[in-house]
Amino acid sequence: MKNKLLISSALAGGLVLGGSAYAQTTITGSLDLHYRSITNDGQSATITHSRNGLGRESQINIQNKGKLNNGLDYAAGFALEFDGDASATTAGTRNTTAVYSTGLGSISNENTYIDITAGTTTFTVGIDHVQNSTRHSAPMVRNHLDDTGFGTAWNSSVTDQVGARTKEMMYFGLVQSVPGTGLTLSAVKAPIGGDRGASDQSVTTSTERNGSYEVGVVGVNAFGMNGLNLHAFKNKETKSTPSLNDLSGTTYGIGYTIGQFGAGIEQLKQNRSSDTDTAETNMKATLYSATFAVDKNLSLGGMYTVNRIDNKAENEKIKSALIGYNLGPVAVIAHYDLLNGVNGSTAASAEGKQLGVRLSTNF
Repeated sequence: MKNKLLISSALAGGLVLGGSAYAQTTITGSLDLHYRSITNDGQSATITHSRNGLGRESQINIQNKGKLNNGLDYAAGFALEFDGDASATTAGTRNTTAVYSTGLGSISNENTYIDITAGTTTFTVGIDHVQNSTRHSAPMVRNHLDDTGFGTAWNSSVTDQVGARTKEMMYFGLVQSVPGTGLTLSAVKAPIGGDRGASDQSVTTSTERNGSYEVGVVGVNAFGMNGLNLHAFKNKETKSTPSLNDLSGTTYGIGYTIGQFGAGIEQLKQNRSSDTDTAETNMKATLYSATFAVDKNLSLGGMYTVNRIDNKAENEKIKSALIGYNLGPVAVIAHYDLLNGVNGSTAASAEGKQLGVRLSTNF
C-alpha cells in the first residue's frame, strides 16, 4: 500500500504527451527508501538475526483527462507500484517465492480508474483510487502506522487497513462534492471480496467471497473553517459461509491546524482480525497526533496510539516522535517509537523500540 507523505517534497511538472485538444496525459512518479531498526526487550539470547534493514517502494503514475464527445469530463489512469522485492532469484530467506509472488501481485493494484464527471458528481470504476478509509485528518509529519505493523520480526496490530478493505478490490461507485461545505461524499461497491481483477473479464465461482461496500465523507477546510479537516468511513463485507461473521470496519477523525500548530484525533474499529476468522475479535485503535512547523522546511510531531483488542490481556500502545525536513525535491523523515503490549501480549518480547528513517522524492 502507498504510504502517504504528509510533508511534501517539491513536485516536478508533469510530462504532457497528448496532442489532442480534448485530452492530456501526464506521467509522474515517486520513490521511497526506508531504514528500519527494531529492538525487542525480551529477545532470546539464542537469537542473533539482524533486526534492521532497508526497504524500498517506487511508483509510476500514468494519467489522462479530457472531455467526452457528449461534453462530460473524464479522467483515467493506472499506476505501476513496486513494493520492494519482485525478483525471481533467491538470496537468503527474504527473497523467497512467497515474497516474489507478493511483489508481482502488488504491481498493478494501485490507483487504477476511469472517472466520468457531470458537474459535482463522478461515476468511478477501478481499484485504490476513490477516497477511502485509509484517509487521515489529524495533522501528522507522516503516517507511519503501516511501518510499525509490518515485518516478521515484530508485528503491531495497528495499520491503516481496517474491516472489509473495499478500496483494495475492484469496485464501482459515486463521488459527490457538496459545494460551499468542503465536503465530499462517496459510496462504492466491490462485487467480489478479495477480487483485484485477475483478467479483463469478471469470473465468479462457488468459492468466491461475497462483496463489500464502503461509504464515507471527507471534509477539507470544512464548513468554511480553514485548517479544519474531518473524515468518517464505514465498510462491510457480507459473510461467505454460515460459520463466518460479516467483516466490518469504521474509521473517523478530525484535525485542526492554526498557524504553526496542528492537532487531531482518529479512531479505527474492526470486528474481526481477518477475512477468515470465525469469531468476533473486536479491535479499537485511538490515535492522537500533534505537529509543530518550526519553519517552511522543518516539522516536528508526536503520536500516541492505544489499541484495545477483545480477549487480550494488554492494550497495545505506541508512542512516536517524528521529525521531517524538506530538502526541496527530497524529504527526510525520521520516527522513533516505543511499543508496549504488541498484539495485546504481556510477554517481555512484546516490549521494545523502533527507529525508522525515510528518504522520499516525487518526480
